Amino acid sequence: MSCLMAATSRIRPEPPITTGRPSSSSPPHSMHVLKRLANLPEEEPAMKHLSKLLSAGLLAATAAGSAMAQQYPTKTITFASAMAAGSSTDILARETAKFLTDRMSQSVIVEVVAGAGGNIAAQKVVNATPDGYTLLFVTNGVISNQAMRSKPPFDVTKDLVIISPLFEGIFGLFINPNVPAKTVNELIAYARANPGKLNYGTSGIGGIVHLVNADFAERAKISLVHVPYKGGAEYMPATIANQVQMNFADVSFAKPQVDAGKVRALAVSSKQRLASMPDVPTFEESGPAFAGYTPTFWMGLYAPKGTPQAAIDRLNAEVRAFVTPPDAKARYAARGYQTVWLPPAEAQKRVSDELAQFNKTIDTVKIERH
Repeated sequence: MSCLMAATSRIRPEPPITTGRPSSSSPPHSMHVLKRLANLPEEEPAMKHLSKLLSAGLLAATAAGSAMAQQYPTKTITFASAMAAGSSTDILARETAKFLTDRMSQSVIVEVVAGAGGNIAAQKVVNATPDGYTLLFVTNGVISNQAMRSKPPFDVTKDLVIISPLFEGIFGLFINPNVPAKTVNELIAYARANPGKLNYGTSGIGGIVHLVNADFAERAKISLVHVPYKGGAEYMPATIANQVQMNFADVSFAKPQVDAGKVRALAVSSKQRLASMPDVPTFEESGPAFAGYTPTFWMGLYAPKGTPQAAIDRLNAEVRAFVTPPDAKARYAARGYQTVWLPPAEAQKRVSDELAQFNKTIDTVKIERH
């Protein structure tokens, strides 16, 4: 306290600015202030000077941001991959990381942080230092997860910044071959005759796969049992082993299992039949209950809130170079994916719009929030 008082005693206050009539003893500083108040045009040179200073500061900030964009990254970048190792999300995360490693001359590594429909990985990134070196690679299940929670631990629209969507895929409905059904309508008839006996696997409570299954059950008016896993790399083997009888999964991920006869494909969520599975009908072909039922999923890259815009812009430019060339589009289309790129502002709007749509779906199909 004595040190604080000693320091305070050394501070000499500025002379007060008065608006009354100055006395003859008024210091020159006060006279100068009064003249300025009485003669506003005298302030013009000062305002011009201030404007120049602000312009110079803006230019300096712009230059600094440009310099950071050119310098970033200066060390290893880590992707928190939100789905199980070997899942389609994990595979695409690793392919994206390899491209960025080659482009930016810095290592980009993938750390699997699976579980809770992507929420565990998302929370890790939300809590990370916002410097552009810890990023989230996740499906839009992270958005549906927020819609499913009455008190979400974070806000995907405020605590995360999307760099861009990258890949969009189609869902298929797959069942264990022991289930006596070869069409969607036969599956529905079996489920109605055996209520509560069909289990379905998902990547977690509240994830996009959970909502797609719940919407399907509501449209079909059937009762299904939800069994959450950490990702498709877990619930697809569970379907093959008949631990669960059905699932919705990425078509490109499930196709090898279909070709091997380990699971049976009943329908796909595209608007038209897929060239890779021409004998599998769309859901809309199954009847009026599935009119407009064309759910898709997409994977994107996020950073924590507060990440420098220069880093966001650099990453956005690099992923654009990854997914937009015609050869890249063709290569991923052959695997069942549409490549996607959006500027950061448009990408952020997509996240907000989708959150609103998920909330609407949850209310419509009457899923209980937790």
